[in-house]
Order: sequence, then C-alpha cells, then structure tokens
Amino acid sequence: MTSKLQRYLSPERRLVLKLDIFMLVWAFITGLTKDMDQSNTTQAYVSGMKEALSLNGNELVEFTTFYSIGYALAIVPSQLLLTKIRPSIWLPFCEVLWGVFTLATYAAPNAKVIFALRFLTGLAEASAWPGLVTLLLNWYTPSEVGKRVAIFGVSGVAGNMFLGILQAALYKNLNGHHGLEGWQWLFIVTGIITVVWGIIGVVAIPDSPVNSRVFYLSKEEKTLAEERMERAGRTIARHITLKDLKRKTLATYAHPITWLFSIAYLQFAWSQRANSYFLLFLKGLKNADGTQRYTTYTVNLLPLGGYAISIVANIGFNALSDWKQWRWQLSIFVAAIQVVALIPLVVWPSGYKVQFAFYYFTYATAAWGYCLVSWISDIYRREPEARAITIGTVVTLVYVGHATIPLRVWRVSDSPKYPIGFPLSLAFAVGSIIAIAALQYYVHRHRNILDKPFLGGWSEPGVNEKNDLESKRESTKSVDSSSTDLVKETSSSR
Repeated sequence: MTSKLQRYLSPERRLVLKLDIFMLVWAFITGLTKDMDQSNTTQAYVSGMKEALSLNGNELVEFTTFYSIGYALAIVPSQLLLTKIRPSIWLPFCEVLWGVFTLATYAAPNAKVIFALRFLTGLAEASAWPGLVTLLLNWYTPSEVGKRVAIFGVSGVAGNMFLGILQAALYKNLNGHHGLEGWQWLFIVTGIITVVWGIIGVVAIPDSPVNSRVFYLSKEEKTLAEERMERAGRTIARHITLKDLKRKTLATYAHPITWLFSIAYLQFAWSQRANSYFLLFLKGLKNADGTQRYTTYTVNLLPLGGYAISIVANIGFNALSDWKQWRWQLSIFVAAIQVVALIPLVVWPSGYKVQFAFYYFTYATAAWGYCLVSWISDIYRREPEARAITIGTVVTLVYVGHATIPLRVWRVSDSPKYPIGFPLSLAFAVGSIIAIAALQYYVHRHRNILDKPFLGGWSEPGVNEKNDLESKRESTKSVDSSSTDLVKETSSSR
C-alpha cells in the first residue's frame, strides 16, 4: 500500500497531473471551441439561417470551402512560426482572432460576407490542431501520448455535441430576443466563449520543457520533464536557426516516411466526410404526408448519440494503443470498421432506420487518425521539427481536399444518397489501409530510424545556449544525482 501511495505521489506523477490539469484541459476546450466555430454555419443553416439569408444554392458547402482555403494556406506557416514564437503567445493570439471573426458572423447580411469571414476564421484556426498536437508530443511519453492526443481529438466531437445542445437551447429560448434569431445568438455566444478561453491560454500553455515559464511548474519539474523525454528516446523541440529550419524542412519533405504517412492520413480524413452531412439527412426526412419528420430542435439533438460513440471509441482505442503500443495495428482495424460501415451506405438500403444506424456506425472510426498521429510521433521520436512539419503539411493537404472535394462529391443536391461521396469515402478507407501497411513495411525494413536522428542534428549551439545547458546540469545535481548522470550522458551523445 505504501509503495503504491509513493508511486502515486512521485514527482513524475505530479508533473503529469499538472500537465493534464492545465495544458491538456486548455487544449481540450480550445479544440472544443475550434470545432464549434468551424461547424456552427451548418448548425445555423438548419436552424433558420438558410431562410433568413435566402440561401437556396450550394452555399453551405461553399462556406466550408472558403474556411478550408484559409485553413490550408495558414497551417504550414503557423507551424514554422512556432519554431520561432512561443506557443503561449501565438496560439492564444490566433484563438482570440478567430473568436472575433465568429462573433462578427451574427451580423452578416448575405452569403458573400460569410464567405469572407469563413476564410479569415480558417486562417486563424489553422494554428490550433497541428500546433496543439505538436505541443502535446513535446511533453508526454509514448505510454501517455496516445490517450492524450485522443482526448484532445475528441474535443472536436464534444464541441459538436455542445454546439447541438447550445443551438437547440438558443433556438428555443432566445429566438427573437432583442430582435435576433436563434442562429445569430449561436455566433454571439460561441464567439465570446472563444475569445475568453484564448486569453486564458497565455498562462496555461507551458511552451517546451527547455524554455517553459509557466507558474505551475517548478524548476525541478521542468528539468524532470526534459529527462523523461530523453529516457523515452524523444528529442524535445526547441527554437532553431533559420538555416537549420530550412535544412530540416527539405530533409523532411524528401523522406519516404513523410509521404507514406501523408497518404494514409489524408485518406483517413477524407473518408471521414461520410458523416459530415448527417444533419442534412435528418432535416430531409419526411413523413408519409410530406411533412418534416423531425423538428429543428430534434434535428440539432439527434447527432449527440453518434458523438458519444465517437468519444468512447476514440479514447478506448487509443488507450489500448498506448497500453499495447499497437499503433499501425489499431489504425488498420478501425479503418476496416469504416469499410464495413460504408458498404451499406453505398448501397443505400431502404428504410431510414437502417440508414440512420450505419451513419451512427461511422462515428466510431475517428480513432484511426489519432492512432496514426501517435505512430508518426513514435517514428519521428528523434526529429521534433519533422513531427511538426509533417503534421502541418498533412493537415494542410486535408483542408485542400475539404475545400475542393465536397464541391463535386458532397453537393447539397445529392443529399442524402451521395452517389459519388459514399463510394469515394469507401475507396479512401481501403486506400488508407494499403498505405498503412506500406508504411509499416518500410519502418520494419529500416529499424535504425527509431533510435537516432536521421535527418541530421542541430548546428552548434551558441554560447548562451551552452551556458543554459550547463546551468541546468548544475541545478539537477541538487535534485537527483542519478538524473544528473543521465543528463550528462544524453548531452555528450548529442
């Protein structure tokens, strides 16, 4: 009992607990606000915005397109800026910015203004997902990171759940209040939440173990954070010169792993579009007399079951991924679930209840992407810049697809059968499985990439950096002599 209590109260456990309470909670709610602000046009569209602004064409898909263009343009520049600017400055600044754009959408008089605001929102939101994933990868070890990335990942699902509940409540209680409709109140409330939470990020984000200045970590805990990542064989991200950044970027783009991972992840993300228009399916269901089967209030609430499935499946599969270190294995397994779920939707069975059930089934498959992210962090464990660049690049390409593919494949006029969309999503799922198998084959044939930097180390550090390293070694002596030996050993190996 005593040993268990000591283990629970160990310095490392306290460090991880603090990171979970401050960094992970902030990341989770930021992910929640991001997906709320990304998806609120769809929620507003089925809650009165379509009629209020006379949107009778393909505007809903075009809202996504303009958002995705902005997002795709800004991701890689944002990731590169994070090698020069503290995350605790850049990420909150961007969140406040997109919160303001979201808030302004309530007053948009027509679709053209919304197109512009969606583009600007996409530019600002581009910092969030890849930036926060990169942040988590710098603090958590391989036995911890899968669960944390999944928890952060399901924040988007939680955001959609909260958004549905919020829109239903606003539509019911504030529709017409102060001359504003329920869908307008949605943009006002979500925009204010985003701005406030962005400001909190300034004190919640711990940057990197090598330069953290947050109030909730002691000097000893920051040193311990460095040591644990070294013991796990992971190199921590740090500010680097422009020369090194250019060299690392070119080497990352030239490496086969970057592109095999990208092919696997892109097809995962594009296959996931299969349930993006579930709300349109629900809104289009009719009774025998031609009346709408579900009210607007009910349409906003019905997807909550699917979101709950997604949260449980995401965390469950990725906890298993951490426990057994089954990265590629679970990626393939969950992708296979997507294949099984999509085949009936391609066929489009008669009876809305069967269609409804298989739509729900697709919500269980998002874990596939987070297993892939944990896997690439394992493969590039000694290459923090490669991790950041690869994640930024692949998410950029995801949103290039989101900006273009739906225009032809997921047209509103094709709802609910989507004769091109569902077959293409099925093909993407199969293609991702093939790419995952190819990546595993490559890694198996080149096992040495897991043990040492394979894109080249940093340039010789400057005098100030050397002095900082020496100071850290001296301070560590007073904490734990064995830890000091480890720091010296890893420092000399560099």
